[in-house]
Amino acid sequence: MKPIYAIVLAGDSEDIRVDPGNVVANKAFISINGRRMVDYVLDCFREVAEIEGIGVIGPGKEFAEDKDITVIPQGDSMIDNIRAAAAAFPAGWLLISSSDIPLITPEAIRDLLARCQGADMYYPMVAKEDNQRVFPDMERTWVRLAEGEFTGGNLILIKASRVSQAAGPAAAFFDARKSPVKLASLFGVPAVLKLFLHRLTIPELENKMEKILGFPCKAVQTPYAEIGADVDKKSDYDQIGSRLGDPR
Repeated sequence: MKPIYAIVLAGDSEDIRVDPGNVVANKAFISINGRRMVDYVLDCFREVAEIEGIGVIGPGKEFAEDKDITVIPQGDSMIDNIRAAAAAFPAGWLLISSSDIPLITPEAIRDLLARCQGADMYYPMVAKEDNQRVFPDMERTWVRLAEGEFTGGNLILIKASRVSQAAGPAAAFFDARKSPVKLASLFGVPAVLKLFLHRLTIPELENKMEKILGFPCKAVQTPYAEIGADVDKKSDYDQIGSRLGDPR
């Protein structure tokens, strides 16, 4: 699975509510213990030998001193941004990451990559028990499947050559994510009913995604809760800031 390029999504965002005393125009640049949040993420990827290059989607002026990254101008949507990343790195794999997971570690990334086998796209999931073991007081959004409760990771690993094929269905899924009717039109009524009844299995979910996208997809369970620990609200900011302040 080479080459692998990390792509950090650091475009403009209206989500600046996470820390009222630290308001910036772009969530990626919120300061945590004197450093921009995105810098913690970039430093993690720099330490992973399996990653051969790093791209950042965001304002170039903010990364003028980061000579080891490729800045990709942001588009009008997340899908446009991922298309642009695939155009910048057309060969190999893209490890697409949000910029708001500053606790992410090289160990977590290496473990995830080792678990990714047999498909063209992978999406990490963290079981509730693994998350609560590491972050007992952190609020997350849970999806209950037949195998248990999970929260999603903030990474996607996909073959660059599959991005164009996945872009249309991914945009439709993103649009439908909060509408049961739209989800039913994508996944089918039986699958959505099983999801609501907590009877949908991980293999069934993978099969549905494969049919929608047209290529093999896998959900990868990871014990590294840091992959799902994003900064969405003040309580997240405070807890993560406290952990980053501890000696490592």
